[in-house]
Amino acid sequence: MRGFHQTMSSTTEIDLRLKPVFQLSDEELQERLKPTYEAMKQDAFSKGSYITYYDASVCPTKSHAVHEYSDRKELMWMDNNYQEHFIKTL
Repeated sequence: MRGFHQTMSSTTEIDLRLKPVFQLSDEELQERLKPTYEAMKQDAFSKGSYITYYDASVCPTKSHAVHEYSDRKELMWMDNNYQEHFIKTL
């Protein structure tokens, strides 16, 4: 016999954790990773660091990336020698 807690406690978060990662849609995977991403971001910001990612809406080529700090975002470009160059503040 199932108890009240077992039958009434199914949430999307629990279901996503039980579903194999390769069976998740893009949206489900994003939702599943959100707590980990937020913790990582806050850890970086608390240390005065930044996170780096590619955003197709602001990066004109694959050689560009966004550096996100706690108070700003910067568009960066990496040359053939792997040196980063500041382009602009977003």
